[in-house]
This record gives sequence, C-alpha cells and structure tokens, in this order.
Amino acid sequence: MSTIKSRNVEENSNENKSQSDSQEDVSKILSSSVAGASSLVILQLISRLATFVLHQIVLRYTDPATFGIASVQLELLLATILFLSREGFRCALLRGCGDISKVDHDENSQGKSKDSIIFANSPVGSIQKITNLSYVPIPIGIITTFLACVFYIFYANEESLATPYYVSSVVLYGLAAFGELIIEPLYIATMNNLIFILRVRCEMIGVVVRCVITLTMTLMGIPKNNEKGKNAYGILAFAVAQFAFMSVLLLGYVGYFISNWDIQLLKPRKLIDERQRVFWFDEHLFGLAKTFTKQSLLKHVLTEGSLIVRILFQPLEETGRTLFSKLLTSVDNPNVIDDNVEKRESKAAARKIALTTSLQVLIIMMKFHLLLGLLFIGLATNYTGTLIDLLVGPVWSKSLAPFALSFYCIYVPIMGINGITEAFVVAVATEETLSALNYWLITFSAGFVGTGIIFMKGLSAGAVGLIAANMFNLSTRILWSWNYIKSYYLKNRGGNKQEIDELKRMLAISNILPKPLVLISFSLVWIITYFSNQFIGWETLNAKIIHIAVGGVCAIFVAGIT
Repeated sequence: MSTIKSRNVEENSNENKSQSDSQEDVSKILSSSVAGASSLVILQLISRLATFVLHQIVLRYTDPATFGIASVQLELLLATILFLSREGFRCALLRGCGDISKVDHDENSQGKSKDSIIFANSPVGSIQKITNLSYVPIPIGIITTFLACVFYIFYANEESLATPYYVSSVVLYGLAAFGELIIEPLYIATMNNLIFILRVRCEMIGVVVRCVITLTMTLMGIPKNNEKGKNAYGILAFAVAQFAFMSVLLLGYVGYFISNWDIQLLKPRKLIDERQRVFWFDEHLFGLAKTFTKQSLLKHVLTEGSLIVRILFQPLEETGRTLFSKLLTSVDNPNVIDDNVEKRESKAAARKIALTTSLQVLIIMMKFHLLLGLLFIGLATNYTGTLIDLLVGPVWSKSLAPFALSFYCIYVPIMGINGITEAFVVAVATEETLSALNYWLITFSAGFVGTGIIFMKGLSAGAVGLIAANMFNLSTRILWSWNYIKSYYLKNRGGNKQEIDELKRMLAISNILPKPLVLISFSLVWIITYFSNQFIGWETLNAKIIHIAVGGVCAIFVAGIT
C-alpha cells in the first residue's frame, strides 16, 4: 500500500512539474511576443514618420518625376524581389519548431548518426529542417534579382532612362534586395528564438542611416541642378541610402551571431529519416513554403499599401503568427515521437496549456481590434473633415474626401480582425487546408471584383464603393478563418465535457464583443461628435479648437467606461 501511495505521489509530483515547466515556457513565449509586438509597432511608427518627414524635405529639392521613380518604381522593384524570394518560406519556417537556444551539445550529438547526418525526427532534426530551408531564398533571390533588374533596365520608358544614374540606381536597389536575402537564415533564427530586439535595433539604426544619406546626397545635388531642374543625385540618393540600410542589417545580424552563437548550429546539414533516406530539404516544409507563396501573392495584391496596415496591423500579424506557431507546434506535430512515459505526460500537459493560452491570446487580440475599431468609428469618423482641412486645406475638406475617409474608418477593424484570424490559420493549418484556402481566396477575389463593379459602376459610389468592396471581401475571409478556428479548437481536441464547454464559451461571439455598456458609450460619443461636427465644424481656427476639445472629452469618457 505504501508503495502505491509513494508511486501516486511521485506521479502527481511529475505531473505538477510538467505543468509548471509548460506554464513557464508559455509565459516566456508570451512575454517575449508582447515585448516584440510593441517594439515592432514603435519601429514601424518611427520609420514611417521619419520617412514622411524626409520626403517632405526632399520634395523641395527634387522634381516630381524623379521622386516618383524613387518612391514608387524602385521601391516596387525592392518589394517584388524580396516578396517573391522569401515570403512563402518565412511563413512556413516561422511556424516550425526552431528554437535553437534549447539545443545543447549533448542533444546535438544524440541527434546525429555516425556520419554526422542529423536524424530527421529528433528534436535537433526538426530545427535542422528549418535551417536548411532558410537558405533557399538566397538562390531564388539571385534569379529574381537578375530578372527584375533586367526588366527595369531594358523595358524602362524614355523618361526613366533619361533620369541621371537610373541604371546605377536599379542595380543598387537589386543588390540591396539580394543583401537582405543573404541574412534570411539569420532572420529566421532570430524570430524563431524570439530575439525581437535584434531586429528592432538593426532596423532602427538602418532607418536613421538611410534618412541621413538620402537627405545629405539630395542637398549635395542642389548646386548641380541642370537646366531641366533635376537634382544631380535625385534617385541615386535613394539607391545609395537603401544599399546602406541593407549594409547595416547585414553587419548587425552577422556581428550578433558571430559574437553570441555557435555558428555551427546554423550550417546546412544532411538529414536522414526512419527509412534511411538521406535528404537536404524536408518535403512537407518545402511544399508548405510553395503553398504560402501562392497564397501570399493573392493577399499581397489586396492589402499592400495601407498605412494603418503597415504601421500597426502588420507587426501584430507577424508577432501573432510567430506566437501561435510556437505555442501550437506540439499540438499537431507528428514528427517528434517519444516512448518515454514522463515525456508523453509532459507533452500532454504542454498541449493543454498551449491550447488554452493560444485561444485566450487570440480572443484578446480580436477584442483589441474591435475596441480600436470602435475608436475609429465612434470618434474618427466625425473628425476626417477637420484632419483634411488642417493637412491640405478647405478645397479638399469641402469635397467628398472626408466622407470617403470616414467610411474607411469603418474598414479599419475589419482589416485588423482579418489579419489576426488569417495569421492564426497560416500558423497552424495543414498544407491541404492552405491549398483549399488558396481556391477560396480566388473565389473571394472574384466576389471583390463583382461587388466593386456593382458599387463603383452600378451605384456610382467611387472611392466609397471601392472601400465597400474591400469590406465585403475581407468579411468573407474572416468568416472562413473563424469557421476554421472553431473547428480547430472543438474537433479532435480531447478533454472532458467541462473543458469542451469552456472552449465553446470562449469561442462564443458574445465573449468577443465588447460589453453592452461600452457599445452604448461609443454610440453616445458618435452622436455627440456628429452634432459637434455639424454645428461647430472646422471652418475657423476657433471652431477647430472647440470641436477637437469635444472629441478629447469624449475620448476620456469612453476610455473610462472601457
């Protein structure tokens, strides 16, 4: 009897220890992700603000055509090369189990065969699969960089070719893009190990260097303006600055890993599976990367370019995708098998904690987007006229522009919720599900085109019609993603009836929506600011001050209620 009791005590002790370790790991992931998300948002905000200020200065000393080539054509060249070469691989590899920091030398040696080939289904092998594939964007980048630069040079119009240093600038932008691809393996290791601070520091320094070089070279080109009024170093200033930005990233990442890591862990190595098949690249991950690339091409066309997306939503989506991948890798990962009973119990405890925690985080992020949306709808919709009048004057503020911008404010929470729900799908869905989603995205895109024609042509709604069509498109994508999320948590998850009922409660729409009092307060604030907008307005400075003061009081009121 005493033996049985001691065994039960030991089992309970092991279970409690497993849960404690699991909770500690989850806490570490959450704290790192929250810090990373806030840092990335601040980085994007500072970067966009610095770029905006820089462009306002540069515009004074550069003709519009030159500025357009630099800020549109060459930026598109950079984005195209990077996107085609790495986006799909990033999505696939950042959802894997790639925490190299947890692999010590003993585990590393245990995961190797006699010929120093890594066993694919060992913990070290799971990491090595990601490491090997992280190098693939580099050869792809060689091809895409060459083809894109050749296209830009040989198919450019006469105005572009006549711009000073056009060919040199195209080459520099191509080299800058390829330079960023060279450090892609280091970026993947950084994000999988939640070292967000490295990315933030490198990119922050890079932004400062880029702004300084652009401004300095533009000012240097002023005395040498030719008879056509073109700045002597117009687009070359942007190209050199972008190349310098890449150099800062390259030096920062390489310097960090040489100083703090065992570089041997980042080397590509052969893998061997249980069938004694030797390979370099895991077929599942490689197929997943191709699927993500196809999917991202469709999504990229629909969402690229929105400022609120770039500053706030994109960092949250990136962090959310990494967080969900880290938390839920063990839930559906069939590759790592353990016969040890204690380890199986530990994984079961970790699985339960990961499911609950990931759902809590997902719901919190959705609530955040809803509250942010209420802020835009309840307050911002009635201040678009004031904003436009302050920025560009009464000609635009008395046009339909304020109404279109107000309608866009309603679009903001839809973008946010779509981004975070699709980030979850990308983080955990199987390759088959992602392939199915690609077909659905095509269907949703067809719906977008159809509703766009109805709103813009049939109803002559113009810009508002385009926004409405986008709202319809993203709403259908949200419904699809939310249906997948519910099925993910409720099907084949095990657990007793009480746990399943708790999941259903958490997934209920009533649990996600703000409290009724919050909704009423935002509705009341909208009514107050609407009448303030109608009767006080923004035509005079005094009116602007009073109208903005009313909004400030309302903001304090809803903040207190919330």
